[in-house]
Amino acid sequence: MPSSRLVLTALILLASGVRCPLPAQTVPVDSTALRLAQGKRLFEAKGLCFSCHGALGEGVLGPNTRLDGLKVWLHSKGTRPEIAALIKAGIEAAKTPNGTAMPPRGGSRLTDAEVELVAAYVVVLHQRTSTP
Repeated sequence: MPSSRLVLTALILLASGVRCPLPAQTVPVDSTALRLAQGKRLFEAKGLCFSCHGALGEGVLGPNTRLDGLKVWLHSKGTRPEIAALIKAGIEAAKTPNGTAMPPRGGSRLTDAEVELVAAYVVVLHQRTSTP
């Protein structure tokens, strides 16, 4: 009767106060925090975004490249879908105040899924009122 031994062992362990450790809490794969962290990593590396927009969205090439809370949106209302569309398509030099183009996908090889992550991170950057 192996199953009765198992039940008996479980009851003894419970009665003696021995507890099994709970598994460590992990961030769900589809969590907002994880997606934003991935978007930040892409923004700061593979996406090449930082080279024009700055690591904190402060705008390296001038005010129109700002992405922080001081940003005045010129080509959209700043929604995540609009930002993703701008990243994918780029912006022609003739349509920018300083004549500097933004190449499609920032000149990088971001996938559509990666562009969505970067766009979500840009929305968060824009919520900052100033750069630290």
